[in-house]
Amino acid sequence: FVGFGNNVFAQRFDGGVIAGLSTSQVDGDTQKDYKKLGFYSGVYVETEFNKVLGAKIELFYITKGAKKVVNDIEEFNTTLHYVEMPFLITIKPVSKFEFDVGFALSYLISSKLTSFGYEIKDGLYDMHDMDFGGIITGSYFLNEKLGINVRFEYSVKPVKTDPHNWYNSNLSFGVVYKIL
Repeated sequence: FVGFGNNVFAQRFDGGVIAGLSTSQVDGDTQKDYKKLGFYSGVYVETEFNKVLGAKIELFYITKGAKKVVNDIEEFNTTLHYVEMPFLITIKPVSKFEFDVGFALSYLISSKLTSFGYEIKDGLYDMHDMDFGGIITGSYFLNEKLGINVRFEYSVKPVKTDPHNWYNSNLSFGVVYKIL
């Protein structure tokens, strides 16, 4: 009975690093398309419940925002720097493929809004410190440790509410490297 109990409660945790490029827009700010380039990098820890299902927690830095350039003139630029923590359920339907779905909590560590090269300090006073978004990812592993990843995230609640509701929309491409 004691031996059985140890096997039931023993969990194996693995971890790794993630990094890549992010492209984003802010829905509600009148700009369109994923023109704001940034990056993300961080770490994760995961566990498997069985061969198909698992869970993952990530912690990383990510740049989000929006940008509008017309005739080589930057008319608008919002830069948002977040520390983000996604909580994900992992599904592994076949060998080498992995999908994650869940939610992410993000904390805004700094922000900047410019129009025609001039900073607009009043424009960011009502930015919310927290962002809560849904997230879905897909990974293809080239070998046991190295994979490529694509992820999409969208704010569930506005990140700014005055004068219009703003929602972060982010599409990222990167690499996953399993360490443990």
